[in-house]
Amino acid sequence: MYRGEKAKMGLHQDRDEAALDAPVLSVSLGDTCVFRVGGYERRDKSKSFRLSSGDVLVLGGASRLRFHGVDRIIPGSSQLVEGGGRLNLTLRRVRNV
Repeated sequence: MYRGEKAKMGLHQDRDEAALDAPVLSVSLGDTCVFRVGGYERRDKSKSFRLSSGDVLVLGGASRLRFHGVDRIIPGSSQLVEGGGRLNLTLRRVRNV
C-alpha cells in the first residue's frame, strides 16, 4: 500500500524469480502514480508516465529487465481506496514449470 505524496519505490529490476522469461503483470488500484521506466542499466535515460486506477502494465520480452519504479503518488486522484492510497497487484511466475 502506497499512501501519501511522499510514497515511492526507487528504480529496480525484478530479477529474483527463476522464470525471467515470463512477463510481470502489474495492476494499479486507487490513487494515480507517476511510474518511471528506464533502460537495462540504472544510469540509462528514463521516462515517466501516469498509471491510474485500473491500468495494467506488462513488462515482458525485452522490457522484462528494464529498471522501473514509482516516483510519487498523486493523493486524492481516486476514491477507490478508503482514506486514499494506491495498491499494486503484481503477478509473476516465480519458477519454471
